Amino acid sequence: MGAFEDFVDEVRKTETVQALLRGLEWEPAKLLAAICREYEATNRPVPDHHLDLAGYFSEAMLRALVSADMVTREAEDRHYLYSYKPTEVGLRHYRAMLEEGRA
Repeated sequence: MGAFEDFVDEVRKTETVQALLRGLEWEPAKLLAAICREYEATNRPVPDHHLDLAGYFSEAMLRALVSADMVTREAEDRHYLYSYKPTEVGLRHYRAMLEEGRA
């Protein structure tokens, strides 16, 4: 292994990077669950200001959900910039996680 790989290996062992990696797993699941819960309650796309986007990677994870075709970003409205609507794929994942008690 080279010097860069040794460096990366040491940094990955830190609690900070471990928390970051856990966040990469949980942030998209939390956002998908929030979008699906509100969508199922209202049957309307969820305005961006209804989402808790204060997390470490929230904005990036929201873009990841769109890229993974789990939510669609709807056009702006006079009350918000964007709204998000779960796709069938997103709803399927959400419901499966809900059954496991993980959403």
